[in-house]
Amino acid sequence: MDAPADFRELALKYTDSLYNYARILTRSETEAEDLLQETLLRAYRGRSSLDPELNPKAWLLKIMKHSHIDRCRRKLARPIEAELPEEATDSSLPLNPEEILLRRLAIEDVRNAIRRLPSVWREAVELRDIEGLSYQEIAHVIDKPIGTVMSRLYRGRNLLRSFLQGHHAIEPRRARDL
Repeated sequence: MDAPADFRELALKYTDSLYNYARILTRSETEAEDLLQETLLRAYRGRSSLDPELNPKAWLLKIMKHSHIDRCRRKLARPIEAELPEEATDSSLPLNPEEILLRRLAIEDVRNAIRRLPSVWREAVELRDIEGLSYQEIAHVIDKPIGTVMSRLYRGRNLLRSFLQGHHAIEPRRARDL
C-alpha cells in the first residue's frame, strides 16, 4: 500500500474501531484521540510494511497497542479512568419509551461489568466480542499465543457473566500475569 489515497481509505474504514480500542486502552476521550492520531501517523509511515496476508484492522490495532505502550512508558503513569460515551440505540426497531429505557440500562450494566474486568481480560473480550477479531488476530495484536487469548477470553467472559448475574466474584489475584 504505497498510495496515500489507499491509506486514507483504509484509515477511514477502521477509524471507529481504532477509536473504540483507544478508549479501552486509555480510558480517556482526549488521550484516545491523541493515541488514534499517533497510530495513524505511525501506520502511514510504515504502510509499506503491511503484510497482504494480514488483516489490516489487526495490523492497525497492533500499531495502536505498541503506540500506547510507548506513550505509557514515556509518561511513567497509568492511564486515567473516564466514562465511555453513550451508545445510540438501534433506531431500526420500533421501541416504546419503557423498552428504550430498559435497553439503555442493560447496555450500561454491560459497560460497567466490562470496566470491572482486569485489563488483560477486558482487552481480549473487547477485541473479540466488540471488535470481532479472530483469535489469531488478537494473538497478533497482543503478542501472546492463541492459547493465552483463549484463556483470557474464557476467564474474562466467565467473570463478566458473574458480574452481570449479580454474583460479585472475587477478582483473580494474578490476572495481570496471564
